[in-house]
Amino acid sequence: MRNKPRWQKNFFCYLLQVLVPSVMEMAAVRRIKALRLAFLCLLFLVVYVNLAGPIWENLDLAMLISYKQQPRQNLSDAVHVLGRSEESYCGDPVTNFVFIKVHKTGSDSTAVVLLRFAYNHHMIMCYPRTFRGRHGLTLTYPSTEIYKANCSRWNVLGDHYNFIVHHTVFNKTAMDGVMVPGTKYIGILREPQSHSRSVFFYHNHYRIFMKQEHTNPLGEFLDTPEYYETLVRDRRVLRERNFQAFVMGFPPHMLRTQDTEVMDKAIRQLNESYTFVIITEYYEESLVMLRRKFCWDMYDILHSAKKIHEQHDPRKSIPLTHAQLQNHHRINAIDYRMYDFFNMTFWENVREETGRGFW
Repeated sequence: MRNKPRWQKNFFCYLLQVLVPSVMEMAAVRRIKALRLAFLCLLFLVVYVNLAGPIWENLDLAMLISYKQQPRQNLSDAVHVLGRSEESYCGDPVTNFVFIKVHKTGSDSTAVVLLRFAYNHHMIMCYPRTFRGRHGLTLTYPSTEIYKANCSRWNVLGDHYNFIVHHTVFNKTAMDGVMVPGTKYIGILREPQSHSRSVFFYHNHYRIFMKQEHTNPLGEFLDTPEYYETLVRDRRVLRERNFQAFVMGFPPHMLRTQDTEVMDKAIRQLNESYTFVIITEYYEESLVMLRRKFCWDMYDILHSAKKIHEQHDPRKSIPLTHAQLQNHHRINAIDYRMYDFFNMTFWENVREETGRGFW
C-alpha cells in the first residue's frame, strides 16, 4: 500500500489540533449554559413559592366568587323528554351533599354521576390535599375525624365546601363542621357476602393471610377467621369484619358486638343522619329514588351500566360451605343487620312513591 504524502499527514494533524479543542470548548459552553438555566429556574421557583402564594389565593377567591355568581346551567334540556322532577312536592334541587364512598359497592360508578352533577351545578368540592405532588384517592379514611385542613386550598375555599365524594368515614358531627349548613348525606350498601367476595379478591387479601396459593382462599379464611386476623399487622380496620358498617359510621368500638339491641339502636341513629342510602343490588331504582328525593333532573342520573372494576378471578365464585357461611354471618353481623334495615327502608320509600308513578 502506498504511503500518504507528508503534506497530507501534516494537514490532518493540523485539523485535529484545531477542531478537537474547539469541540471541547463548545461542550463546556453548553454545560455552562445548562447550569445557568437550571440556576435561573431554581431562583424563579423560590421566588414563586415565597411571593406568589398570596396572589394566587386572592385570585382563587375572586374566581370562586365569579364562579358561584354564574347562573345555574340547566343541561337537562337535551333529555327533557325523559321527564323531570317537577312534582308539586319538589322544590329546588339539592346541591349540598356528602357521598360516603364505601369500597367495592359500586361507589366509583356513583361518584362519576355525582361528580358530573357537582361540575354542572358549580359546587365546591373538598378534595384531598396533595402529597408529594399528587392528590390522594382517599380524603381521611380510615380516620373517623375530618377537618377543613384536610381539604386542599382549605384556607381559601373552607367556607364554601358543599360536596365530598372521596373515601372517608362517616362522622356527621365532624363533617357538619366542614360543610356548608344544610348538607345532606348519601350512603351506599351492598349485600354483605357479595361485598366480602369482591373486597377479598380485589385487594388480594389471600396473599396477606396465606403464604401459598389456595383453590378456595375465601373459604379457607372463613374456616378460622380469628386465626387469620391475628396475622394482620394493623387490626384497627379489618375489611373482612363489618367493614361497610365501619365506613357508614357505626361506632368503631362496637364493631365486635353481637348484641342485636345495641346494633339496632346504633343503626336507627345512623338512619336519622342519612337522607338516602343507595342499595347496590337495586342500583337503577336507587338512582331514580335519589333523583326524586333531591329534586334532580333525569339528566343528572344518566350513567353507564359498565362496571368500572370488574373482576374475573374464577375462585371468587366458588360456593361456601354452611359452616363458612355461618362464620361469615357471625363476623359480619352488623353489616348484615345494617343492610337488611336500609334495604327494608328503601322499599318502604318505593311503596310511598308508587302512587306518584315510580314504576
